[in-house]
Formats: sequence, structure tokens, C-alpha cells
Amino acid sequence: MQTATAPTAAPVRHPSVLDQADLDSLLATCRRALDRARATQRTVLASWARPLTVTDPLAIWSRARRSTPRSFLWQSAWDRGSVVAIGTARDLRGRGETRMASVRETWAELSRNPVTGGTTATTPLPGADGPLAIGGFAFSPDSTPETRRLPDALLWVPSLQLRSALPEPGVADRAHPAELRLNAVLMHDSDPEQLAESLAQLADRCLRTAGPPRRQPSAPAARTHTSVELPGADDWKGLVRRATGRIRDGVFEKLVLARELRVTASTPFDVPATVGRLREANPGTTVFAIDHEEYTFLGATPEYLVRVDDRTVHALGLAGTAPRGATPEEDEALERELVASPKIQHEHDVVVQMLRNAFHDSCADVEIQTPPRVVKLTNVQHLSTDVRGRLAPGSEAGVLDFVELLHPTPALGGHPRQESLSWLSDNEGFDRGWYAGVVGWAAPAGEGQFAVAIRSALLDGSSASLFAGCGLVADSDPEAEYAETCAKLRPMMSALGIE
Repeated sequence: MQTATAPTAAPVRHPSVLDQADLDSLLATCRRALDRARATQRTVLASWARPLTVTDPLAIWSRARRSTPRSFLWQSAWDRGSVVAIGTARDLRGRGETRMASVRETWAELSRNPVTGGTTATTPLPGADGPLAIGGFAFSPDSTPETRRLPDALLWVPSLQLRSALPEPGVADRAHPAELRLNAVLMHDSDPEQLAESLAQLADRCLRTAGPPRRQPSAPAARTHTSVELPGADDWKGLVRRATGRIRDGVFEKLVLARELRVTASTPFDVPATVGRLREANPGTTVFAIDHEEYTFLGATPEYLVRVDDRTVHALGLAGTAPRGATPEEDEALERELVASPKIQHEHDVVVQMLRNAFHDSCADVEIQTPPRVVKLTNVQHLSTDVRGRLAPGSEAGVLDFVELLHPTPALGGHPRQESLSWLSDNEGFDRGWYAGVVGWAAPAGEGQFAVAIRSALLDGSSASLFAGCGLVADSDPEAEYAETCAKLRPMMSALGIE
């Protein structure tokens, strides 16, 4: 684990975000945390909050991310909640097969009894109260972590956390309630004055200027690029044939095979502009962006893995894909084929049954939406089924318990899990990294939201890795499956300007 604080500098004499009463309260919170750290000889999480109003969280993140190598943007399609996080108060890391359990246990210990101060938001915000652990997990643990561009597992407590409820579409420029939260982790020899001062400066740098008015995302700058498919198209189609042969042999029932498009552009990608175009072009998706050192992992995903709020657990079975039609009539015809296809219905049912079975251990009641609905996105349409459970009395299961239990679902890896994952490890031919992993946030009391990290890309200056996959069953056609991955890649290619 790593302990870090916001950078220090000269004292803030006239902060535009925190007034003197705020500064006094923040310092008092840090001092109380120090007293507890000394008394217990343990690290203590201090979390101070105050309400404010914001307009566009994306604009705040775009400006604030320049001050830190670690940032997080989250705009949820499920409850219209938004999180902007800057800097790091404490890393929560894990490696190998126990990576999720390690992160969960460290977060439970750190967040068990934080020292809090300030004033919480008067308007209820989506999700939970308090400091958050944010970040994500790779699709699978890596046996060669030195070559992995993002860690196996990384959640972190941000130094600055800004949460808000997004306004309804069409009124994004209107100010709306938000909560600013400043977090620090203190040890017995920490300097509370220095920590409070550093946090106040961070808030001032990130929030003191309103920035330019929000604009519609411009078209991507003209650029040239080269691209390489991993595996190559013919090799990937050959993998589809091999996988479907193994399915017919009874080795597994379903397999999700992915591929990577690695792009090198003539100029660096504009990350905030790319996120803005993703948001505008993909309504109904959850937009996320994670800066970690030189990399940015971003996406606009239609699928959440799990949400927990008010002791209700939500999961989404999203499996089965068809293209969108060029006309309303063609689109409706493709939708009818999607709903009527025995192959797609089987692929979808495998996912839904796994989710239902996973809920039964912790939930007293489990409800499954029937029949599946059709979710229409920019380039594709999916079958989707909501699964909801109510935590049983006495159950202490939280969102990270369900992340560990559910990931990867058959919609990400295959079914049965172990057989399909083993085949992918031996045959897929590239490291998925955080693609098809999970990203999101967890709160101290067990609430939280984690999305399936699909429709995503990993950026590094002028380089980008784009990912797409599809579910295979016994009668899957290699040409059709390849075309499906091309359709899934198109929104990210458009946002990056590499079509």
C-alpha cells in the first residue's frame, strides 16, 4: 500500500473555495484524526465535507486532472450520479488470485470508523455518503505484472472528491448541488497543519475558476494513423472456429472472445475532448475516465456489473448483440431477429442464470425482469435483463463482495467460468488489461457502483489500444462475429478521430 498526500506549497491566504471557518474546521478534523492515530498506533482516515454547486463535472475534471498523475471521472447512466476525484490519499492494491479480497479487506479496515468533519450536502446525492474508494480491477490477474500497463487491482481514496447529481439532459449548463470532500490518511507522526493546508490548496486549484463555458465537443483534429489488429483478422476468425469446435465438443457452453486494435496516431489524443465526444454520442451509457501515471483508461459502457444501495443489489445481464439498421424499418427488423434468435436467447440466458444463482446466497428475495428488453446504442443493440435482490437480514455483504463473486460473468469470459478462462488464457493472444474488467466506486457502508469496462480504450499520448469482444456459442459464424466486433469498436474510433 502507498500513502500519499496532495503536494504542499505556500499557505493559502485568500482561498476562493474554502473560507476561514472551513479552514478551521478542516484543520480540526485533521487534528482529531492525528489524536486517534497516536492513541491507537494505526492509520486513520480523515474526511471533511462541505456542500457547493457545480455545472459540468467534465469541465472540472478536464481542468483539475492537469495537477495530478491520478484522477477519476464517473458519470452514471443508472442514477445520474457523478464523481470527480483528484489526487491520492491512500492506495489500495492487490495482485494475483487474491487481489479483490486484499483490496476489500484493506478498504474495510481503513473505512471502518473515519474521523469526519465539515457539513454534508443538504440535498441527497445518488448512492452513499462519506469518502469513497475508486478505481478498478483488470479482467484477470497477470502472471507477468511487469509488462502490464495498469495494475491487477487498484482502488484508491482520493484527496479531493466531488460528487453531484447530474441535471436532466438539455440543462447541463445549469448549476446543481454537489458535495466537496477532502480526504487524508494520518499516522502517528503526520503533520495535520501541513495536510490541511495542502488539501485547501488542492481544492482551490481545482475549483476556484469556473473555466470557459461548456461547449459542444468539436470534431477530432485531422490526423494520420497506423493500426494493427491483435490477433490479425484471419487469425481471430480462426480462433472463433476453434472455440466453437470446443463448444460443440462440450468443453464449455459459451466463450467470450475479444481482440485489440492498437493505433499509433500522428499527434497525441486530446483526452477531455475524447471523453466529451463519447458522452455526447453515447447517451444511456456510463462514461468513465481513469488517469494513472502516463495512461488514461476511458470508455462509455452500457453495462454495470453490480450496484448496491439501500440494501438492494442490482446486476445487469447484457448479452446478445445485433447491429442497428440504416432505416427505422431495418432497425425494427434487426430487433425482431435479435429477440427471436435461439442462439442469442441461449447466450443471454446463460448470463442471467449465473447472476440469479450468485444472488441467492446473500439475498432474501431475487427478482428477474421478464422478458428481456432491447437496449439500443449508437451502433449496436443488445438483449438486457435486470436482476435485483434484497440483502437478507443480518447480511453484511457489500458491493466489493459482489464484485468478487460475480466477476467475470459469462458475458465477459464464458461458461463454465474456469474452463472458458483457461482456454482464453492459452489462446486469446493478448492481455486484456482492464478491458472487460470492472471500474467504479465503493463507500464505507458497502454501497457502491461498478461497471463492466467494455466499449473502452487505453490511451498513452499518441498511442491507443481499443478493445471489443463477442459471445460465442456452438453455431457462431466467424464472419458475423468479426463484423460485430467492428461495430463495437466504431464509437471509440469516432471519438478518437481514427475512422
